[in-house]
Amino acid sequence: MKADWSKTVQDLLIGTTRGGGDPTALLADCAALGVAAFGATLPQEATTDPLPLAPPESAALPRPAARAVLEAIMSLDDEVLLTEWCALAKANGVVAEHRMLPAMLALGTARPGLRSAVVEVLGTRGRWLANTRPGWSWASGAAPLVDEVPLEEILDLPSAQRVRALRRKRKTDPAQVGAFIAREFEESRRSADRQVLISALETGLGPQDEALLEAALDDKAAAVHDEALRLLRNLGRTRLAARAAHRLRHGLRLTGDGLDVRPDELWTGPPDAAELRDLMRDGSEKGVAGRIRAAAASVPPSYWTSTLKADDAKAADILRRGPWAGALLRGVADQLAAAKDPRPWAVAAAETLTGMEQLEMLAALPAAVAEQAVVAVSKGWHYDLLDHACAQLPAPWSAETTRALLHRYAALPDPRWRSGRPPAVLLARGDADLLGASWEALTRRWPENSLELEVLRLRIRLRESFAPAPPQEAQ
Repeated sequence: MKADWSKTVQDLLIGTTRGGGDPTALLADCAALGVAAFGATLPQEATTDPLPLAPPESAALPRPAARAVLEAIMSLDDEVLLTEWCALAKANGVVAEHRMLPAMLALGTARPGLRSAVVEVLGTRGRWLANTRPGWSWASGAAPLVDEVPLEEILDLPSAQRVRALRRKRKTDPAQVGAFIAREFEESRRSADRQVLISALETGLGPQDEALLEAALDDKAAAVHDEALRLLRNLGRTRLAARAAHRLRHGLRLTGDGLDVRPDELWTGPPDAAELRDLMRDGSEKGVAGRIRAAAASVPPSYWTSTLKADDAKAADILRRGPWAGALLRGVADQLAAAKDPRPWAVAAAETLTGMEQLEMLAALPAAVAEQAVVAVSKGWHYDLLDHACAQLPAPWSAETTRALLHRYAALPDPRWRSGRPPAVLLARGDADLLGASWEALTRRWPENSLELEVLRLRIRLRESFAPAPPQEAQ
């Protein structure tokens, strides 16, 4: 056929006037051979059974106004707004409209961080639809459709996948995976494998893991040792915490100016082997200050309140006054999540931490406490540091936090590249009702506001679309 088509093309180029032949026959050959050479093949006849009919939706659908807001949010591709829509829909007992389900499933597949929000509003039909594609199986409510890697083969995976795979296994069967990790840690010769095994313990970390983590402190590989020490410090009441408390009691004394090192005690000389075992090997805990910081990072804040016989605010004030305040508060910053009242500790620690250390400290706090800590700590911050910290706070913020941060932003000079434009994170994550009531003040302070205020308008529409319907609409 290829030879016939090539000859026909040559005859077309030469023409029947010069090359001879019948023009009608040449055109017929061109039509037939051209389709044969370049036409698409006929589709194969489908042999699979058609999908079963979708089940009826048992949950209620949102009102038209809420549907319109969801469409607008999807067109903006705003994850924060979509999460807020899903939360309001769940609170009102409604699910997404059927025609929006494929787009929401695709978005959740591409962005795993959205899955927990999206899955709440899929409804019966959304879960049925999720069963039609392997990639959507995360939303089906059933076991994953793709085969999981066997536990014994996880360490053969690429390095970037091993920790995630082990943590997924540990979520479903913590006892079996814990025994596997302990067995493999004892037998593994490669330090990279031992580090992976220790890192996987972070999922479901509990007292049952203390023995293995203590054993890992004797590992010759610095990375394995440091990972085990990090997890032990997050475990609460442990042998490590008891050793650190012993060192703090014998190494420090309370003076009129705060806590100071005891003369002729352990921190006036080099560390012994037992203390070296409880120090990070990455070089961050060298010298007296580093050793004090390590001990403070290994005990919960309740140690200080009980030892100093004070509440969190008074204990934090004592620690901030001593000559070793920087070392002590840097250690306490790693334990803020365990504090009864983290706010005074956060404020005290912020005085000694750098900007990045402050952000890491706030990121470790529960959401409600982090809001209060940002408000308390950020009084002297510049615009960029405040913006980075606010971006870490889950949305939506409380009205009190929104009001405080609104005043904080308004008092700061705008960066040159954002001159006259409102902070996007404030309008996207702050309390929509309070921001709507402050509309005049917002536009007066930041006159260049078309894009940012459009997001706020959409958030206000979102709140209104889920508000209780007026009596005439309800009828």
